Amino acid sequence: MRPWCRAALHTLVLLFALGAPLGAQRAIDWSAKPVFLMTMGQGDEVFEKFGHNAIVVWDDVMGQPLVYNWGMFDFAQPNFIGRFLTGDTKYWMAPSTLEGTLAQYRELNRTVTLQELHLTPTQRQKLVRLLATNALEQNKFYRYDYYRDNCSTRVRDAIDVVTGGALSRAMQSAPGQGSYRWHTRRLLAYSTPLYMGSELVLGVDADAPLTAWQQAFLPQSLSESVARIELPAAEGLPARALASPVDTVFRAARNAEPTTVAPRVGVAALIGVILGALLLGLSRLGRVGASIAIGAWSLASVAVGIVLLLAWFATQHVFMANNPSITLLSPAWLVGLVAAVMVARGGVTDRVRSALRWLLAIAALGALAAVILGHGVSAMELAALVLPGHAAIVYAADRYRRAGEAPLRR
Repeated sequence: MRPWCRAALHTLVLLFALGAPLGAQRAIDWSAKPVFLMTMGQGDEVFEKFGHNAIVVWDDVMGQPLVYNWGMFDFAQPNFIGRFLTGDTKYWMAPSTLEGTLAQYRELNRTVTLQELHLTPTQRQKLVRLLATNALEQNKFYRYDYYRDNCSTRVRDAIDVVTGGALSRAMQSAPGQGSYRWHTRRLLAYSTPLYMGSELVLGVDADAPLTAWQQAFLPQSLSESVARIELPAAEGLPARALASPVDTVFRAARNAEPTTVAPRVGVAALIGVILGALLLGLSRLGRVGASIAIGAWSLASVAVGIVLLLAWFATQHVFMANNPSITLLSPAWLVGLVAAVMVARGGVTDRVRSALRWLLAIAALGALAAVILGHGVSAMELAALVLPGHAAIVYAADRYRRAGEAPLRR
């Protein structure tokens, strides 16, 4: 089949696969071997909430356009959960057909857009070679990092390489919006447990302001950035924008990605007060109830504290280090388990009750210090969530003090 016939055929297949009016989307002339940045919007799964992207190029060997993306992973991989928890995630890059990719994302109800990259012929050839080499078995695997080395940063870096650093020059010195934490909060705001969980595990390094280069860990941000970057005249082409305006291939029937996020101190406080009230109510049912309340809350605090310490010191999750949440929830709450046993056996000693009060004070002071140091939203949310429970078990332990001991001074 002649090249121009093959190009026309694939254009018709593309139009048929879309199965809907294209609006601004134009028919693609593959005989010119264009290069596209493909950006996918949010999906239903938590790992789809940050979007996705890929590079589309014409492949002479396959005789059709291929979509190269760095977001491939498999839950069935050996020790996938262990690798995920320790940060030793093994993702890979692979090509797929354009028709198949569009059909897949339409089935997932995820918006798909294309932007042509206005590369020179030499740059296009270099990019095609780079992608094909990266897709080889010995090259395709990499350690995925949700913020610093993901599907979007790999696309960013590939385009940067073939344009001689045009992206890095324009974006590394330009301010971005928010921080890694802010974007995580914004995109997980649909789920209170996920939202609070991310606030708990992220350390202070996630609060640093982003450059436009760093913000390109988000596919949508990269899409917006490449449209603003100018390329110099070269190989007979005039000075021009790196990317064309967005063409929407498929628009999902779902709400738009949120652009702002409101603090959830009130929600956290409500949950915290309810938990505290439940613990107090249980502790008033007698020694057994008090022992269960103190023991359960303390065990949960210890477990979360151990997870935070392991994430900080025993994993490759960089942004889970330097985490002030350890002052709120730590293994030191083992003292609470001792208090629970003492309640069941007759009463809590003065020394143990004093230790519990010190832990409550440290938790409150740690949250205050985090606020003063500029991490106010997350610190206040977590303090509002956790401190009522701490206060409840301290009160319960004091109520069931050992016979003959006076209440501690308040």
